[in-house]
Amino acid sequence: MILSDKTIKELILSKKLIVESEYWIDDILSNIACASLDIRLGNWFKFFPNNKNKILNIDNLELEEKYIPDWENLVLQPGDFVLWATKEKFWIPEDIVARVEWRSSIWRLGILIHVTAWFIDPWFWLNQPSTITLEIKNINTVPVALKVGSRVCQLALEKMDQPAEVPYNKKPSAKYNWQIKPEISKIHQDPDKNLDQSKI
Repeated sequence: MILSDKTIKELILSKKLIVESEYWIDDILSNIACASLDIRLGNWFKFFPNNKNKILNIDNLELEEKYIPDWENLVLQPGDFVLWATKEKFWIPEDIVARVEWRSSIWRLGILIHVTAWFIDPWFWLNQPSTITLEIKNINTVPVALKVGSRVCQLALEKMDQPAEVPYNKKPSAKYNWQIKPEISKIHQDPDKNLDQSKI
């Protein structure tokens, strides 16, 4: 069941769902739509080196990092792909899952937001609210400017039938706890990495 604007507001005000921002709580509450919460671009992003001769090695990823002040633009060239942290920090309770969805106004610019990893587990970042890393790609034929602090996507929330038996913070494969800046892929930390492949 997708939660309504009224329920989202009640969860935030009761601190069952924690949403922290540099802006006032009134700003967070004003960004609640009928069935979602709009979220903003933060100040930190990471990008891959522009070197077509360099092979991407998942065991040793090297990304460049940059800080952009509030309300300044980052221009994405056609084909550019970046990892970008949200302005807000979140703590998701044990009986709710969240989905990061595109805003149609941004999609119509040819900008893909949170390309694949849209699902947020319950007890995401227990005890320390943290940002969500957005995967952003420009599929337009022209450069597009994105402004830090702008609302680029939305968080939809769904109620589970019961609290998770093994929430995110207890999963053996949980790798993205307590992030503030955008996090690179940590696939090299997957639990099956050290398994005897001959037995699989």
